[in-house]
Amino acid sequence: MGLQDQPQAAILVIDDEPIVHESIQRILSEEGYLVDGDLRVKDAMERLKKTPYDLVLTDLMMPEQNGLEAVKAIGREHPGIGVVMFTGYPNVDSAVESIKLGSLDYLPKPFTPDELIAVVVRSLEKVQKARRDRELEQLFVEAEKAIQSSFDLKEVLQVINTNIVRIFQAKGSSVFLYNKRTNSLDLNSTCGLSDGYLKKGQLDAARSIPEVLASNEPVCIEAALFDQHLQYPEEARKEGLSAILSLPLGIDEKPLGVLRLYRADARSFTAEEITGLKRLADLAARAIQNAKSFQRIQHDMEELKKYIPKAKD
Repeated sequence: MGLQDQPQAAILVIDDEPIVHESIQRILSEEGYLVDGDLRVKDAMERLKKTPYDLVLTDLMMPEQNGLEAVKAIGREHPGIGVVMFTGYPNVDSAVESIKLGSLDYLPKPFTPDELIAVVVRSLEKVQKARRDRELEQLFVEAEKAIQSSFDLKEVLQVINTNIVRIFQAKGSSVFLYNKRTNSLDLNSTCGLSDGYLKKGQLDAARSIPEVLASNEPVCIEAALFDQHLQYPEEARKEGLSAILSLPLGIDEKPLGVLRLYRADARSFTAEEITGLKRLADLAARAIQNAKSFQRIQHDMEELKKYIPKAKD
């Protein structure tokens, strides 16, 4: 099967042999990919200006321009697109050169359908990771700016939640603030979840994945363990959730709340995803701390006003 997260990935084939196009299109179309082709590098570069592709498969030896020139041009003009080089004249020098220029992989001809599919899946995984990394870095920049320019806690956390759902292809994301007085987790900001699920009831910090606050470490609970760890397991199943990842929000080990990411698909959270989410959790914790500090300052100012004589008319 093709890459589960991106079954409709778009692929462009550059090769001067029509039979190669037909063969690759047949193999990859059966895997759910969208495949186009051009016989010349020049035509392919024009197509890339008009149509977004995820991956380009290019032959090394072609008339007019060779594949190395295509790799170089794509890297310069379309850095978000992955490139795989293939050739009927394989040698170490050309393989090394293509990788140096930015090619993700190198596939000698003739190749089997399984070899082609394996290279495409590997390369699309790299493309997807690089794209997500760029988006994450942009999100960090935007969240930093929001934290520095606004004391509106919900506004800042909404930026984080909305982008978490988009970048990590999750069903939903929520931020809960820890209420020490009631030992509860109070919903502050959310994205992607149904009203019915959100209104299921207040979360008791001692009953809803309590190990997150106790250990101050991320905890992922999959559907098979909902009954043991969730306060509302049946509601989670009705929502179609397959896993809930909870990350503690805190400053100097003082619990401020919990960031939760909800999945509906069967894919597990990777270590890299959790690392990225921990960075976002740190930003959310800082936003919470800043907002609380601002609220205290506002309160203190209001208290001071009581002792300032009012001006006489």
